[in-house]
Amino acid sequence: MIFKDRQDAGERLADLVVKKVQGIGLVLGIPRGGVVVAKIVADKLNWPLDILAAKKIGAPGNPELAVGAKVKPPAPQLVKKLRQVKQVILVDDGIATGYTMEAGIKYLQGQSLKVIVAVPVAAQDSAERLKKIADQWFCVYEADNLMAIGQFYEEFSQVSDEEVAELLNKLLEE
Repeated sequence: MIFKDRQDAGERLADLVVKKVQGIGLVLGIPRGGVVVAKIVADKLNWPLDILAAKKIGAPGNPELAVGAKVKPPAPQLVKKLRQVKQVILVDDGIATGYTMEAGIKYLQGQSLKVIVAVPVAAQDSAERLKKIADQWFCVYEADNLMAIGQFYEEFSQVSDEEVAELLNKLLEE
């Protein structure tokens, strides 16, 4: 399966999620590409969007290969939002090793929240591991041959900090 771009991936993912998720909550995108996909999911559910700054720890000499991940302490406005909901949907544009998503899941579950994971594509082995710790799992395609997330996108350019800020600023204006 190949997605045209993050917009296409987000629409396919949102169609899957909107059929199964009930109630109210918060959608959290993992910067940077995950925020683009998360915005589409949030729009379809009519839920607020924010970011969870989970960041991979790259291998020495190969920073693209994750060997772990950490969650940066959230901004006060996100802490306030998290206290007002019981469930969150944690979104990224794809999962390779799964360490970033795992760090996000564990952090949010530590805040006594139901954590729903939603991604367009995931490595099958990482998906199996994460399904055991997530409260709910949505993935459009689980790949047994994932070498890089970009191989499942026709267009997979880097998302800049400015693009993410623009998405979040638009939400503040609405």
